[in-house]
Amino acid sequence: MSPSLSTAGLAAALTAYALQAALVLGVGLLLPNLFRLRNPRVCLYYWQGLLLAILALPLLQPEPGRMMFAGNLTTVTTVTASWLDGFAASGTEEKTWTTDRLLLLAIGLGALVRLAWLGLGLSRLRSLRRDAVLAELSPMAHRAFDDAGARARLLVSGRVEGPLTFGWRDPVVLLPAGILELDPETQRGIVCHELLHVRRRDWLWALFEEAVRALLWFHPAVWMLLARIALSREQVVDREVVRRTGSRRAYLEALRAVASRSWQAAVPGLPFFHRGHLRERVIHLCREVPMSRSRIASLVATFAGLLALTAILGILAFPMTGTAWADAKPVQPVPLQGDIQPPQPLQPMRVDYPAKEKFLKIEGQVTSEVVIDEQGKVVSVEVKQSSGNANLDQAAAYALWRQTFLPATRKGKPVAVFWYMRIEFKDYY
Repeated sequence: MSPSLSTAGLAAALTAYALQAALVLGVGLLLPNLFRLRNPRVCLYYWQGLLLAILALPLLQPEPGRMMFAGNLTTVTTVTASWLDGFAASGTEEKTWTTDRLLLLAIGLGALVRLAWLGLGLSRLRSLRRDAVLAELSPMAHRAFDDAGARARLLVSGRVEGPLTFGWRDPVVLLPAGILELDPETQRGIVCHELLHVRRRDWLWALFEEAVRALLWFHPAVWMLLARIALSREQVVDREVVRRTGSRRAYLEALRAVASRSWQAAVPGLPFFHRGHLRERVIHLCREVPMSRSRIASLVATFAGLLALTAILGILAFPMTGTAWADAKPVQPVPLQGDIQPPQPLQPMRVDYPAKEKFLKIEGQVTSEVVIDEQGKVVSVEVKQSSGNANLDQAAAYALWRQTFLPATRKGKPVAVFWYMRIEFKDYY
């Protein structure tokens, strides 16, 4: 076992995080439709803010020892606790393929595959850029540079089916050979759209979002959120193209040309180049519904309050218990043996007997491995022998997280140690 981290604790924390994120995303994805938020720029900022909020959830968790569990826990005097001096003091963990390990392995392998797939896409882009040639477009199409206020290399490739824009310091707009067959006004709209992506530095956001997709690939709500971000980004650029070129009809014709020719970029590992949602984009351009600034401000404030409340409820309902969010400081515990003086509890152990189990007279015994650091703080709790009841195991872990000690010492100096404890839940009535 890693001294400061256990697979069981990490799996429990990851599961709790997934449930918290699902609750926040479920509410967050519903709110714009419920309140009819239609402004694409505000929607884009809202979706991106929601993504950042999801990533910040682990930082908002209370300390393990102060974690509040859902429901009320009733203190029962019939619970007994006994210290196991010298019980299995080696501090080693049996190397078995538990469900927790298999879950973490599957998630880790999935993330590695997604990141490798992303790397393959980036390599594919370099290959396409290397083989492409400079685009020779009409003077009307080159007016898109002035329209967008951005500069990038325009290249043509027979190996792509749709326009691609990538790069930060040296941005490239890669156009399909079929664009040469379009009329100049349509070319202008397509090039202006891609150059606005360059101006907005959407490439950086896209890479960040794909990295998030790779790490949280197992969460379907995250995929839904990323799809909303992609659609809103395209809608923002669509509206900006119409505003800068002054020709809605010509730009709608450009979108129609893209759709009719099935121009959809297909770069392995880079799904943000899939220019989908054409139907929604066209409908949005044809049916713009203006919203006042006061209404937008009130909706954003309402959304922020509801999401903050949802996040708090999610944290309380699905606490990220376990060792994964314990103290990040490296701890090197040693077995409690030899000349090491054991830690001393600063207060009596208080263990809460879960009300349901007490009522049903469910008894059990939980043996846990506890890591106590040099400050006497519990930084790791791992159940070594379960009672067979999840609520009893959780109550025992909660009691241990709340406990504080005078640290163990060796020759008068504090040391971090493994300590084993048995908590017995027994109803004497």
